[in-house]
Amino acid sequence: MIFWEKVLLKYPTKLQASEEDAEHLPIVFSKWFVAYNQGERVIFARLHHNCVWSVPPSKTWTDYNTSKDVPLETLLDLVPYRDQVTDFNLYTGRVKYNDKDVIWTPIHQWKYRNNRTVHFNETPTEGTNSKLSSNKDSEKSNPDKDTAQVEDLLR
Repeated sequence: MIFWEKVLLKYPTKLQASEEDAEHLPIVFSKWFVAYNQGERVIFARLHHNCVWSVPPSKTWTDYNTSKDVPLETLLDLVPYRDQVTDFNLYTGRVKYNDKDVIWTPIHQWKYRNNRTVHFNETPTEGTNSKLSSNKDSEKSNPDKDTAQVEDLLR
């Protein structure tokens, strides 16, 4: 059993989530719940297989297991391609990409307003968090050699 599941079992009484609770959550958390802990209303969220918690209105998240604060940069690094969008907000997930509205979905994908998946530029800029392999091999590709390989495969 992963640690998140243990925390779920420890707090069997879940509270009705308020609009403020939802606004308090970074978009990287797809699973979360609200419960009372020692008289305080606490939001618990899944981070990988672990659990983090926060007491609104504080935007600080604490690792449940170690009691250490989770750095904001750790949460930001979980959002791919954030370097390629503008007006990024960790709490709304609504941004612009190529002057079009896109949103981070609960299934951890960027989508346009028409629900189509966003396909970002394939060459990440240096020092970014775009999780793509370098495109150097395709840039060095020899068209004549590629054509010959295709012809061989077709024979």
